[in-house]
Amino acid sequence: MRAWIDHFRQAYGCALSGLQILVSSEVAARMELAGAVAGLVWIAWLGRSWQEIGGFVILCLLTLAVEALNTAIEAIVDEVSPQRSEFAGRAKDLGSAAVFLMLAACGLYLVGLTVASYL
Repeated sequence: MRAWIDHFRQAYGCALSGLQILVSSEVAARMELAGAVAGLVWIAWLGRSWQEIGGFVILCLLTLAVEALNTAIEAIVDEVSPQRSEFAGRAKDLGSAAVFLMLAACGLYLVGLTVASYL
């Protein structure tokens, strides 16, 4: 049991370190956080339910998770292939596509909640 607790503490520390790296080094992550806050304010202003707010928060957290994975992919590709290559470009483009799709999901969710508020 002690080993599990030690492992949890170490994993928690690594996760916090990763979040700090993400927020401090990635402008996109800070923009996504700002968008999440703006979206939450908008949803609250619309008077949507706690379940709908929770759904938006989950989408925002998933977007940040995908952004973290995209950042990791970019760091690995830059280390392994510092010169420009088709492989490096494709890997980075696919990571960016994943982030874009998550942002689109967040945007569509907000649009859906907004439209539903006025129907």
